Amino acid sequence: MVIRLKKTTLLLAVTCCFAAFCLASPSMAEEVRQELLIQDSGNATAVDLAGLYSSGFLSVAEAVKFEPPRSGWTLDMVQILGWDGYDENETLPEEQIICMEIRDENLDLLYRFTDSQLPYFTFLGQPGIAEIEVPSIPTNGDFYICFYDRGAVDVGLDWNNTEGNSYFFDMLTGELVPAEVGTNGSEELLPVNWIIRAIGH
Repeated sequence: MVIRLKKTTLLLAVTCCFAAFCLASPSMAEEVRQELLIQDSGNATAVDLAGLYSSGFLSVAEAVKFEPPRSGWTLDMVQILGWDGYDENETLPEEQIICMEIRDENLDLLYRFTDSQLPYFTFLGQPGIAEIEVPSIPTNGDFYICFYDRGAVDVGLDWNNTEGNSYFFDMLTGELVPAEVGTNGSEELLPVNWIIRAIGH
């Protein structure tokens, strides 16, 4: 009886200490606060979209450069405004393979993702925000999100307040060039922001 009482008392004390530690420790008691990094004007949504674009090439990506807000910031998810053209008057679009890469400031590959476009960009009647989770990727400096639409998806672009952080990236040559696209009825190329965003902590 005495032994059981001592064990019960010890177990209760350990439980109380653990509960007190969890309450005192924000890292265990609270959820991690997510931060959204934006390199476009921040105004474009699926409703007031400025435009859509597709490179259509297998090896050419729409790329956006991000600067993490602090050392040790971790990337958890990517948001891409896009659309595969699904319309209520059409059958489901043809399934195609898209690709996304995370590259460091030297354009060295950190992570590659490939999948069908259907689970992410098949929005009925208009573009929407696709969310693609990535394994937690620590950043030690600037990084790039590169999205290869491969003709399967039109990517949202923003003409307003271009930041100079949007590019075309060719994985075969390693070439990175500023993102500029033409407008209807004009041969002039204008700088754009790709609406590709980063979420992390």
